[in-house]
Amino acid sequence: MINLKFFDTNCLLLLQTEIFKEKFIISSVTLNELEQIKTSKTKDEEVRWAARQVLRLLADNEDKYEIELYKSHYDDEIKSSDLPLTDDSKIIITAKEAFIRRECLDTGIFVTEDLACKKLAECVGLKTEYVRQEQDEKYTGYLTVNMSEEELAHFYGVLLPDNENKYGLLTNQYLLIEFNGQITDKYKWTGHKYQEVNYNKVESIMFGKVAPIKGDIYQQCALDSLYHNQVTVMRGPAGSGKSYLALGYLMQELERGRINKIIIFANTVAVRGAAKLGYYPGDKNSKLLDSQIGNFLISKFGSITQIEDMIDNGTLVLLPTSDMRGYDTSGMNAGIYVTEAQNASIDMMKLMLQRIGEDSIAIIEGDIQAQVDMSEYSGSNNGLRRMSQVFRGKDFYGEIELKEIYRSKIAATADLM
Repeated sequence: MINLKFFDTNCLLLLQTEIFKEKFIISSVTLNELEQIKTSKTKDEEVRWAARQVLRLLADNEDKYEIELYKSHYDDEIKSSDLPLTDDSKIIITAKEAFIRRECLDTGIFVTEDLACKKLAECVGLKTEYVRQEQDEKYTGYLTVNMSEEELAHFYGVLLPDNENKYGLLTNQYLLIEFNGQITDKYKWTGHKYQEVNYNKVESIMFGKVAPIKGDIYQQCALDSLYHNQVTVMRGPAGSGKSYLALGYLMQELERGRINKIIIFANTVAVRGAAKLGYYPGDKNSKLLDSQIGNFLISKFGSITQIEDMIDNGTLVLLPTSDMRGYDTSGMNAGIYVTEAQNASIDMMKLMLQRIGEDSIAIIEGDIQAQVDMSEYSGSNNGLRRMSQVFRGKDFYGEIELKEIYRSKIAATADLM
């Protein structure tokens, strides 16, 4: 079999569904490791969840892989190869024996996310593939380039007029030019040219003037995206201005008649580790307003009466994710707002995005790094992370990570905890 791949345990934990695109082999040692990990008291919950998820995927896709049994006499081969007698070595030797038995030792590929494991596999003659864990949090929607005087002259004299994408920017990714420690200019790559960051200040009756706080460069980019893209993702810590910009912009568009309603997709997840209060009486809207989404809206609008009036006149719709299947915003000319979007699995995020019609705009905000409240939404199953991977570079999509915390000195200091 040509280019048959053999995956180690770390790869399964990391790649999840991505592995099942083509047939592969795993070791029986990996199955034992996954069983141990899923109930381990020394592993964190995210790793345990990943192991449980992989085991479910393996059970559901039995035709997509083969299991190679580790045999006791392989211990002698490990020792003769001067490898330590560890699970990693057992997996490596199992891979070698699997390729020999299938007569593809020269073409079979051992795939690992562990650099040390890769080197050990190469020591026994295996071809290897190293899968780097993607650090998607490092994709910020912008690239900061510190330029010397010569580089500035080259950019403005050659790259800018010739629209040469030397820095490999994605469509709608921002280029922040830094000189002597200061950001002196900012452009957006449109897919075929550089375009100066251009935005209007937001002003609404409800929220007043909404402008980048202290001239915040990243908030400027976020506003540029709100004005020019159908979908904008804003990521960043609590107090960085995500909802300040999002709600201010949506209310402006509503008041000026450019959208007919605001629809908030709400997944009412309790804060991680907090006790749940149990049953809330009332109808759907009452229950939602009694949850974290209600607290959020009251803190922004300042009055429960204002929120209830908007709900009554149809300009504000609160839609829990539990009621979302079959919903379609087509023809509504709506502004979709997903807050706390880090609390969504890939399936949930996919379902939410599939509700959005061509005549609607969408703002999705959250904080992958610090505010995921359930293990089911963490790691490789995080919907906001996966959305970024799939949507970035599309001509209707913008993403920006906000950095500074403006809520208070207390909030900024708490972020260090």
